[in-house]
Amino acid sequence: MAVRQNLHYDFLFKVILVGEEEQIKTGLLWAFTGNCDMNSDYKRTIGVNFGITSICSNESVIKLQIWDILCNSRVKYLPLYFKGASGCIMVIRNIQEAKAYLEEIENCCNKLIPILFVYINDEPNIPQLNEFLSKFNIETITNGVQGIEWLAEVMLTSRRNTEARFPLAGLYSIGNAEIQEVLETLHQSQQQVEQKRLETTRIQRAMQIELLEGYLDDLGLPVEQDSVQILSSEALFIINILDGNVSVYPLICEQCQKYCKKLGHLCIVKDSEGWSGELDSESLLILSKIYALLNNQLPSSIVNQIKTILQCPNYQASSPRN
Repeated sequence: MAVRQNLHYDFLFKVILVGEEEQIKTGLLWAFTGNCDMNSDYKRTIGVNFGITSICSNESVIKLQIWDILCNSRVKYLPLYFKGASGCIMVIRNIQEAKAYLEEIENCCNKLIPILFVYINDEPNIPQLNEFLSKFNIETITNGVQGIEWLAEVMLTSRRNTEARFPLAGLYSIGNAEIQEVLETLHQSQQQVEQKRLETTRIQRAMQIELLEGYLDDLGLPVEQDSVQILSSEALFIINILDGNVSVYPLICEQCQKYCKKLGHLCIVKDSEGWSGELDSESLLILSKIYALLNNQLPSSIVNQIKTILQCPNYQASSPRN
């Protein structure tokens, strides 16, 4: 089983990410989903940030929508954010934190959901913790990738068979000194899995990619490293022709470049009858994204996404660079 991002999926689960350790939670979201917008105002304004990742299990693709929730007294919307959750990643340093969040989950979710405990402590074998967790059917997790895979499998098992017995909790212990190293390693492993996925996609869609490259050549857009680039007066758009992902790199001021590398992703979904019967629906969607960006024919919702990505206190619009 492997972690990956994917446009298509067989199962979708909402996962809440809770805990007092905001920097560690943000790091986990980055490691699991590639959401690297560390300066996002989402959590400060609405109390939550989002990331999406997918797990490949046998022949099924399990998509996880991870809600990184700002858990403090100022947030009044926990019941709304917890509602509909199928699983939880809980970052804790002590039993008191775990008990408080478990109570919130029981009150807000109205059902028992599997929990991946990420326990930050240099002494993982604490008797009080073991006693507290003894009421769960607990499974020991050895690394972060195994943990997210375990959570996806348990949620899928629960959906397929509500009477099946399965572990209700996974415990992943990590020392204070290991945190940054573990997050970096986890992110690197995710990138390696993503690279393998793209290589597989390239082989499976070889004929479609060749056709797509031909159409793009007619539009004057060369394909380099499986991507095409479109430069506007405000941003550089990079469209991956293998999976259709659109990355946005603002043209930021020199001051920002010293401390801020901002990156955003667009979600462009639009029905299209396409240019030719030769291209399948996935290729047509990729081509329609490129055409819309080239001709500035974007829906207002996409324009708003771009404005959000471009927001920066020190941003100054630049002219296109050669």
